[in-house]
Amino acid sequence: MYDIIIRNGKIVDGTNREPYIADIAIQGDEIVKVGHIDEEANRVIDATGKTVTPGFIDIHCHSDAIVFHESKNPLRLRQGYTTEVIGNCGISAAPVNPQNLDLLRKYCNPFFSNVQVPYNWQSYGEFLDELEKHHPMLNTAGLVGHGSLRIAVSGFEARPLTPEEMEKMEKLLDRSMDEGAFGMSTGLIYPPGVFADTQELKNLAKVIADHNGIFTSHMRSESSGLVEAVQEILDIAEATGVSVEISHHKAQGAQNKGKSRITLRMIADANKNGAKITCDVYPYDAASTQFSACLPPWSLEGGVDKLVARCSDPEIRTEIIADMSDKDPSYENFFCYAGSWDRVLINECSVKSYEGKTVMQIARENNQDPNEMALDIIRNSDNNAMMIVFTQDEEDISRIIQDPYSMICTDGFPGLGPYHPRYTAAFTRVLEKYVMQDQMLSLQQAIYKMTGMPAEKLGLTDRGVIAENMKADVLILNMEKIHDNSDYRNYKALSDGIDYVMINGQIALDNGKFNNICAGKVLRHRRLQAEQTSLLCNKRGL
Repeated sequence: MYDIIIRNGKIVDGTNREPYIADIAIQGDEIVKVGHIDEEANRVIDATGKTVTPGFIDIHCHSDAIVFHESKNPLRLRQGYTTEVIGNCGISAAPVNPQNLDLLRKYCNPFFSNVQVPYNWQSYGEFLDELEKHHPMLNTAGLVGHGSLRIAVSGFEARPLTPEEMEKMEKLLDRSMDEGAFGMSTGLIYPPGVFADTQELKNLAKVIADHNGIFTSHMRSESSGLVEAVQEILDIAEATGVSVEISHHKAQGAQNKGKSRITLRMIADANKNGAKITCDVYPYDAASTQFSACLPPWSLEGGVDKLVARCSDPEIRTEIIADMSDKDPSYENFFCYAGSWDRVLINECSVKSYEGKTVMQIARENNQDPNEMALDIIRNSDNNAMMIVFTQDEEDISRIIQDPYSMICTDGFPGLGPYHPRYTAAFTRVLEKYVMQDQMLSLQQAIYKMTGMPAEKLGLTDRGVIAENMKADVLILNMEKIHDNSDYRNYKALSDGIDYVMINGQIALDNGKFNNICAGKVLRHRRLQAEQTSLLCNKRGL
């Protein structure tokens, strides 16, 4: 007798092939049979008229700390993802240099939604061990953040690394990957990552390539310098052979509309020449990140305390505002590409009266110039403010989503306060808008971008596909009811249409109702496993 049998479902198996009708038998944490099944089970689910898929894999999110919160935020189950990749945009909770722990803590805190993180580890492996002790709700794969590595060896200093620091950083990365990191992420608009030159990144990419890991990059620019930023990443890939994932690919600012045509062609050409370049994308016209991304990088040199001090100095405030207001900025200025403080929404902040309001609204309430108010928000919150900023065009979003080298992500923050709707609705939005309504993708194409493709990229040989001997991460969807209810103001609204979520053979969402179980596993990168998947990806042109 099996543990679970799913009968008569339309299987969209995660390989991009045509759907088919079949039964699925689950025993323990594995799929043991797919086809016609006459045997019985302890639990039989009739999936007639429903769609059965692998669990969604969120290739890019910021749920690093949610395991340490008592709720563990089960809401993300309602958009169907069973595996999440943390440590993105150069930001990870490990490794830790105790001497620079305060710098790391303040660097990570806004991205970790102010969850109390114990930091009772130093190495990346010790961090993964601690995640296991706290029993994650979802399967969790981790990247080591380039910014966190740099903090460990040189703090927030705005300079090239010394040869000794470079060697130490390479060894830290090598050890982190030996201990289970799937690769390294960069956040090249955020200090201290912004202070790194291309050679530093190439040196680290060589370490990643040696482990058959992935190099993911929030690039230096997603706006006026977008093409040049993509070229830098392609040059790194060509020089080192590393497998690259371009994070949350987009073209920000009205003046940069349409640049995705150029960048997607660049990615395709590089892959034709033997590179391994993919990207991820979320289906929204607004980004979300820490509010200080509107400020010039020099203002953050030395860390958060130095930034707050500068925002309290009248002369330095004038310099910051001048740089921030420059219509041709020398840095990735989110305010410039939004075009107005009316398009910058403070969604989560330690000063609660700012939440849910645009910077312009906050300025009016305080009878303040909006540029001055922006710096007051940084100062008054101790740089503990997140924003939703409207910078993108739907044509670019649609183009990237349809591209054969893109996969879907949330880039979501778990948000114990207000958060971007992508954290609970990105995947269901793709299914509703781009599959059901606009028919830009077939169902099997969309599911592949959410399951099999990210599994291949990560080197997960036992997840991402409905097949015998694969882990039982399985969804049952009612495609007629798929709907993303969450939006920028109504962020708590959960998606419809995800009826069942199974993680490692356990039912975490049962006919739309949450079960209080934490069935996720901490996944650790293994070089041999990655080599096998690398061969598969090369065969499929990925």
